[in-house]
Amino acid sequence: MSSTAELSGSAQFPKTEHQKERLMAALTPNLLFRQLENEQVQSLLLAMREMRFAKGDVVIQQGDDGDFCYVAESGTLDVFLQPPGTPAEVAVRARPGEMGQKIASYGPGATFGELALLYMQPRAASVVATSDCVLWALDRVSFRSIMAHSDLKRRVMLDSFMKQVPLLQHLREDERLRVCDAIEFVEYPAGETVLHEGDIGTQFFLIVNGVAEVIKQNKTVSLLQRGDYFGELALLHRAPRAATVVASESSPSGKLRVGVLQEDAFTRLLGPLSDIMNRHAAMHYGSTPEAPAATEAPPGSPRSGQGPTSQGLDCR
Repeated sequence: MSSTAELSGSAQFPKTEHQKERLMAALTPNLLFRQLENEQVQSLLLAMREMRFAKGDVVIQQGDDGDFCYVAESGTLDVFLQPPGTPAEVAVRARPGEMGQKIASYGPGATFGELALLYMQPRAASVVATSDCVLWALDRVSFRSIMAHSDLKRRVMLDSFMKQVPLLQHLREDERLRVCDAIEFVEYPAGETVLHEGDIGTQFFLIVNGVAEVIKQNKTVSLLQRGDYFGELALLHRAPRAATVVASESSPSGKLRVGVLQEDAFTRLLGPLSDIMNRHAAMHYGSTPEAPAATEAPPGSPRSGQGPTSQGLDCR
């Protein structure tokens, strides 16, 4: 696990509580950083430095070596790309107004510059401030230390977890690793609704920790826990959600932690398991996805929660 001690060879920048709050507000929306664990977040906070740029300043120059990645706290920036085939030594000398075609704009919460640090490549585009900006910068050494360690630990933890999920035991190791790369962690505090009955489903959920309460017609019909899944039938059959799922007050940590697959990743990665999921649905809550039965399963069956094969419920 990456820790503050592991970054002792890198520059550290102690921050006031107000600065930490501002930085966390900038980092929270960002997919790249929001899956870090607490120790890694603390390392990140220490390693990031505040940088201010005036309107017109060049933050990143195409063709240059990448020393930092940035998270925007405030202000706006434009991204420019030189014509294909422009040599890096030419792009790096371009002045404002000569940087090529505008291809994107950034605002608060945007992360940029990370690819050059990940792949040790020259900058692929130029970024220019279009207003006064406050950015948080993370140097190359700290970035690679935190992110590389995070990716390794995340893969090991997820692969170990997936081997315990009966549905995913049908996948080969390389297929499980692709699911690891596509899945996103989300936490719900106790009492928060994960999905609503009647909504159109675009996500598939695997419970990593905590307890989920499945509610139909204002009645709790089942409790799901680690290794259970839900949301599959809405994606398999393009049908509305058939139940409401809420993070249960009985979750030991007070939170429900789930792994989420978006619809395209679900179809691409778990599509071959559709027959298994349909057979599971037919066996445990009726053969038709429109009207699944909310019946008790016999002890030790996938829906009983009493055996190693505790699995999904038709909340789609």
